[in-house]
Amino acid sequence: MRLTLIAIFGAAGTLARYGLQGIVQIRMGSTFPYGTLLINLTGCFLLGLIGQFTLNRMVISPDWRVAIAVGFFGGYTTFSSFGWETAKMLEEGSWFRAAAYVGASVFAGLLLSVAGIRLANRI
Repeated sequence: MRLTLIAIFGAAGTLARYGLQGIVQIRMGSTFPYGTLLINLTGCFLLGLIGQFTLNRMVISPDWRVAIAVGFFGGYTTFSSFGWETAKMLEEGSWFRAAAYVGASVFAGLLLSVAGIRLANRI
């Protein structure tokens, strides 16, 4: 049952990422990877919020918790795309853009994870 839930939630996370990332990138019309940045930052916040809430409150079974954390957010967020996009910026000599992307991804990602955890603790 657990593996089935992980697969279903993973597919849902992947489709959500594909759709949202594509919409953002098309609307921004930029070579900067705003879509991936948004996906990873919202994933940090939502996993912090939902992960902490379900750990503290135990409102769902462990199988569902793993399906959400590993399946959905594993499919939704994309560290490999982040690495590839950063490497391509560096390859093109866009050091400032690459540094801004890494800084925003790591720093804002950590802040949003903490914000999600703290919000879950208050609920």
